[in-house]
Amino acid sequence: MIPNVLSDWTFEIIDELVKKKANESDRHDFKRAIPDTDTLTKICCAFANTKGGFVIVGVKEAGSSFEIEGVNNDKELAKHFGEKIKANPTIEFSLPKIIQIPQSEKVLVVFEIPLSPERPHVPDISPEKRNFLKRTNKGNDSMTYEEIKFSFQGYQERREKLKLLYIELLSNAEQLRSMKVEDSAKENDHSLVTLDNAILNTLLAELYSSISKDSELVRILFTIRERTKIINNKIKIFFSQVILPLSNKQQILVEHNDFVNSQVDNLTSIIAKALHILESRFDLKNPLT
Repeated sequence: MIPNVLSDWTFEIIDELVKKKANESDRHDFKRAIPDTDTLTKICCAFANTKGGFVIVGVKEAGSSFEIEGVNNDKELAKHFGEKIKANPTIEFSLPKIIQIPQSEKVLVVFEIPLSPERPHVPDISPEKRNFLKRTNKGNDSMTYEEIKFSFQGYQERREKLKLLYIELLSNAEQLRSMKVEDSAKENDHSLVTLDNAILNTLLAELYSSISKDSELVRILFTIRERTKIINNKIKIFFSQVILPLSNKQQILVEHNDFVNSQVDNLTSIIAKALHILESRFDLKNPLT
């Protein structure tokens, strides 16, 4: 019954959970208002470390039951929410979903805390409260030593794969530069280089969960993959033509080189954008500089 995505949350779903007294689970937590820093940080760390979850603001505890009360629709809600999360590394979250309460001026606010590619997160508060947390059906709980160890190993594996992706893009950029043919040689020469997509395809599949929230990076990487396919297919057709005893071979060479040169310039620019995002978002650096 707990929605898997933010857009699926509705007043009816929240109302049903309230009636069932399901105030919290491994995927959601009801709060009357945005909690204090300690409480909110622990909830968000637990969700981010486990499988993600939702904090629903506007549901108050009334004795042994719960009641939809709502909050004022303040445009600063997301700002106030984010300012109270004190975690290391920083926990990312998107804008909340605002749900109007029927026959009321007040709203319910649903914040999504996704499973984090930077996990494990720990509260960045007083030393005695720094504890690695996970989310269960009973709420927040301390991670075991083995769970902490496994989480750090997973983080290192993701980091290594991001480095491989970065190096692969650097390699592709270098290969692209070698594919260009000078204007003076367009009628007589051509590059023998093709681009290998195998590593990029593998890394995209393995890293998708880590980068899926960065829509710009995902779009760029898929564009690189598709443009690479187009270039390689064009080169294959060209290779099959150029070995034939054709009278218009020079024209074919010029057209092919013009196409490759234009594609190289375009794709080099796109790869540069991907490298910049990886450098700024994941603190990666060019090992060759």
